[in-house]
This record gives sequence, C-alpha cells and structure tokens, in this order.
Amino acid sequence: MTPEQFGKEIGRLKNEFKDLFDKYGPTIAGKTAVSYFKKNFQNEAWGRVKWQEVKRRTPGTAAFRTAARNHPARTTRKILTGETGDLARSIEVKYVSKGEVVVWTAPSAFAKEPYGRVHNEGLRAGRGSGFIMPKRQFMGESEELNALIISEIERKLKQISKQ
Repeated sequence: MTPEQFGKEIGRLKNEFKDLFDKYGPTIAGKTAVSYFKKNFQNEAWGRVKWQEVKRRTPGTAAFRTAARNHPARTTRKILTGETGDLARSIEVKYVSKGEVVVWTAPSAFAKEPYGRVHNEGLRAGRGSGFIMPKRQFMGESEELNALIISEIERKLKQISKQ
C-alpha cells in the first residue's frame, strides 16, 4: 500500500467511524441509560448512595404500624416501586437524534406529569400545602453511567471491527 493509499484508507475509516458514532452512539447511550436508571430502583440507590428510608418500612413508626396492620406487603416493598412499579417502567428513550438522546419518565404512565421529577429531585408533593418529598434520585448525569456507555460503545466497535 502506498502512502497515498494509506492516507485515503485512514480518511475512509475516519468517515465510517463518524457515521457509526453519530448513528449508533446515541441509541447505545439511551439503552444503557434506561437500564442503569431502572437498576437504581432495585438497588434503592443513586449509584452507590442509598436512598433515604421510608417510614412505612421503619419499625416503631406509626406509618409502619399502619402499613403492617392494613397492608403488610408495604413494610417490605422496595422504595419507589409502589404497588404497580409504574415509575421504573415509565423510564424510556424519548427521542434519538444525531449525537443526542433524551431519556425521561413518560408522563402517560401517571395522573400528573411531574411525578417522576418530584421523587428524583425532592420537590413539593401532596395536596394543599403538601410536603417536601425526600430526594431519591434515580436519573441524571453520572460518571458511572458515562463509563458504562463508553464501555458499551467500545464493545460494539470491537464487534464491528471483527466483521
């Protein structure tokens, strides 16, 4: 191969990689993020930071006694999974475009749109003056997530390079 041919081949590979990254990178990132965010519900944590415990699972509290008497399963059910698990199931890729992906909690899964945001950010909840919901983050920017996305893209690139 001549130096000129080598230069052309490098240019071709560069364009091929850019197309691949623009086309598949956001899709890979979105799928990885959805999986990571849903896993937080099972771990009851954001990354390695555990969520604040709920009173219905804390022995000795009035909420625990009420739950144990009326709905015993509530004393052991995971935080934020509720009776339906709708919040975790609502996490999906909203859209993918060149170099961008948006992951959200689909509002169609709830009566009120900011439901997921209230839990994720610790905002006001309830009727009237309500109360401030403790922040139990399950979505957002994360170094751990970025590393998982990079690892998954590298894995896909290795698969492609073997073809």
